[in-house]
Amino acid sequence: MSSTTERIIRVLLDEARCTECGSAYHAEDVHVLRQVDERMWDLAVVCNGCYTLSLIRAIVKPNAAGVPAGRAPVVPEVELVTELTRAERRYFSDLPPVEVDDVLDMSAFLAEFDGDFRDLFGQDPVDPAHD
Repeated sequence: MSSTTERIIRVLLDEARCTECGSAYHAEDVHVLRQVDERMWDLAVVCNGCYTLSLIRAIVKPNAAGVPAGRAPVVPEVELVTELTRAERRYFSDLPPVEVDDVLDMSAFLAEFDGDFRDLFGQDPVDPAHD
């Protein structure tokens, strides 16, 4: 394991917490799925407390002094990157997690779905000329 990868994992262990229960991660719970050059890693972590699986993308940014990406230090910051607003995150955090049965139900539905959303929702197409 490269020293950069070890530093990324160390930052993750020091800073990141499980989004479900708040537990800290352990080194044996972190798995490198993929590395793209010296700048980006895709990691999977499993919480020891609640067994939630999380996927994390770690990106190393070169410093302002122009140090090449391969020599850039790991930035000791963990930042949530999301397209959701704070209100949306709060709303979704209160919902129950997706269960195995939910995934199986959706898979069965999609296997039979013909792609006609108008029929699915019982709506006629909207004519933009009449709005």
